[in-house]
Amino acid sequence: MEFELWLFAVKQLAQNYAMCQMIYSQLSDDEKAELRKEYEASVGGSPAPDAESSGSPAPDTRSDKTIKEYRDLLNSFHNAMSIVERFLEKNSVKYLDSHLPIDVANPDEVFLRRSFVNLGMSTLQTMQYLSHIAKPIVAEGKLAPDGNGNYVIDGHVVNEGIFLEFFYINRWEIGRLCKGEDSAYGYFFLGFRNELFDVNLDGLLVRIRG
Repeated sequence: MEFELWLFAVKQLAQNYAMCQMIYSQLSDDEKAELRKEYEASVGGSPAPDAESSGSPAPDTRSDKTIKEYRDLLNSFHNAMSIVERFLEKNSVKYLDSHLPIDVANPDEVFLRRSFVNLGMSTLQTMQYLSHIAKPIVAEGKLAPDGNGNYVIDGHVVNEGIFLEFFYINRWEIGRLCKGEDSAYGYFFLGFRNELFDVNLDGLLVRIRG
């Protein structure tokens, strides 16, 4: 099931490919050369963790190999996207307000500015997702109440706001735990794409990374 989670992350990254092309095409030749050197130095990334450290048993050797290859692939994506992330940090909304103001009466300028900001936010959201799944699994099991109104797993208290991977309808999902009065169970998960999962925490199979 981890394979599906990683494959979903790759799909998220693909949605940002057009934005990366747009940014790169607008750079000067010197900036392109500099980024090319950074990219070539980072491709391949740091060694992926061994399968034994992931916290999830692999069913067979072939699955082990596939999982490792996807880890390496996502790590390489993460390194490549880090270049774009640094570009966005240099061209923050504050910077744009000071150096590239727009005419609010010009719909084309407003559209392009909004597109840049929205795509930038999507990229940073993807980086947050990648950073999460790059961390090792520190606890895995079923949630149980501790008698103090909290849920725990292997001694780890699960608080509101924590990111968890949870097994839902025969697949792993990921989301931030939130309290909600409208939820049937008092809690719900908010996914990275703002999906809402109304899930009963009692006995829910989850994973914590850290």
